Formats: sequence, C-alpha cells, structure tokens
Amino acid sequence: MYTELEMEDIKRVATSNFISFATLRNKTILISGGTGLIGSFLVEVIKYRNEYFDDNIKVISLSRSGGENETNVIRKCCDVTRKIIIDDEIDFIIHLASNTHPIQYENDPVGTILTNVLGCNNLLEIGVKKKICKFLLASSVEIYGQGDKYPIDEKYNGYIDCNQIRSGYNEAKRLSELLCLSYSKQYNVNISIARFSRVIGPDKKIDSKAMSQFMDKALANEDIILKSKGHQLFSYCYVSDAVSGLLKVLIDGKHCESYNISGDFDNMTLGKYAEYIAKLANKKVIYEIENNDNVSKASYAVLDTKKLKKLGWYPYYSICDALKRIYLIKKSIKK
Repeated sequence: MYTELEMEDIKRVATSNFISFATLRNKTILISGGTGLIGSFLVEVIKYRNEYFDDNIKVISLSRSGGENETNVIRKCCDVTRKIIIDDEIDFIIHLASNTHPIQYENDPVGTILTNVLGCNNLLEIGVKKKICKFLLASSVEIYGQGDKYPIDEKYNGYIDCNQIRSGYNEAKRLSELLCLSYSKQYNVNISIARFSRVIGPDKKIDSKAMSQFMDKALANEDIILKSKGHQLFSYCYVSDAVSGLLKVLIDGKHCESYNISGDFDNMTLGKYAEYIAKLANKKVIYEIENNDNVSKASYAVLDTKKLKKLGWYPYYSICDALKRIYLIKKSIKK
C-alpha cells in the first residue's frame, strides 16, 4: 500500500505535461528490476495511466521476488543472468535490475557484475528477436568515478580504481553501456541510456547507502553517525523525478545518446545533508571517521542535466524538500 504523499507523487508523474504517454498507449513494456525503488514506482505510474487515462499499457515485470499479477501487469520470478523466455510481443525494454548499495557490492561482487552485464545482454537479445521500438539502459553516476570538474556532462570520463572490488558496479555499468552501443551498431537496436544520480526515496527494503542510513537513524530517533568528514559533493534525485526523467528518455531520448538525471544541485555537502536530516528529528550528527575500502572513493560527482532539460524535462523537488518528504512518508508508515 502507498501513503497519501506517495500517491501524490505517482499522480504528479502520471499527469506530467512533458511526458508524451501517447507513445506508450497499447504498448508492452518489459522491465527488469520491477520491484526495486525505481521499478516499483514506474509500474505504479503506468497503472495510474491505465486506470485514469485508459492507456492500456501492458507491463511485464521481472524480478527475483516475482509477485502477484494484476490487470495489465504480469510479474515473473526471474534471474536475468540466465536465459529469459518471453512469449509476448514486446515494444519497449527497460533494464533496471542491479545490486544498488555498498553492502550488496561487498557481499555479492560477482552477482553485481553479472546482473548488470549478462542481464543487459539477455534483454538485448530479446530486443533483437522481438524487433522492439526502444531499449533503455538504467546506468549510473558511478560510471564517472571521481569527478574533477563542475558539473559533469555526458561526455566526461572520470577516474575509477579498477583494483577495488567495489568498482565492479562502476565497470559493469560502463560495459553495459558499451554493450548497448554495440547491439545498436551490429543489430540495429534503438537504444538510449539514462544515467541516474544517487536516487533517494521511501524505499521499504534495507539500503546501506549513506542517505538511507541517515534517514533510518533519524526515524529511530537516534543521532546520525557520519564515518567521513562529510565534504563529499554529490548529485541526488528524488524517485519521482528519477522516474519522470526515465520516461522522458524512453520516449524522447535520441538514439545512442545518454542523459544525466538528477535533481538541481544546491551546493550542500554530504555532511550538510546529514545535519539537515538530523534536524528533522531534533537529533545531531556525530563524526566517527574510519577508512573503508567498500565505500565509494569519489568525493565529487555533480551532474550536468542541461541535455535532458533541453528535451523539456525538469525535476519537481529540491533535495531538501525530497528528504523532508521521505522522512514524513517513512514516519507515517512506521506508525
């Protein structure tokens, strides 16, 4: 079940005036990672369109947890690293499936790489067979590694330390992007790439990313523990803005082009965000600095979103507004 605030977010994306939903009407979309933070929100937006606008968009959601089928939503229990059999006709494919936070990178580095790369290949094979309209790859700010300029546009190539196990995620996203471009050249698959900043939202699952840990501490009425000096400058994006950006790239993104998706940068460091979240619960930030090889070594990764904005997209929430919204949603669920 979704809270009132979450339903407001779903409705806002589903009724957005810069997304041409008519392109998806009566089409079938195959989504890997359909039960993740972004995937589950995307499915709800499509369900809203079907219910209130009679769009008749069919969704086939692939995930390891599967789930119960609904009207126009087929949920399949599936490991995308293995051969995927889909009998239905497919018009669009969105590859979202991936491990997405540090504990997963540490405990399952092989799975992190294979879910991205083999999953991408298996889905691209389906795209070739089904002669789809469009393949969209969900990539990440992590492909840029350590940034050294402000802001980072889509042509930037940053530094990634390939000697770190954690870099498997970064390198897998890079390879998946190249694989998409290769399928485009060799098999004429129409592809676009969405490069997400760090996406935040009221995720119901365990998440070891920094912002999620800060939020969990605040909701538990505890002080926030920061294990670095908090000087990092990163881009973030609220889940509803991430999904509206994804849909914009899916529908209007140019062939073989990548697009950064992020909220507007507000010049706040990671430490400042920790302090903001702590204040929501009347708590404080405690610094316990430690060295940890399994966290990102990047200290700067601020994305330039002008390319996507030229297509007519814009983020609705500031990051602080998004964090307050997440706090209120999760607090209401906790009650």
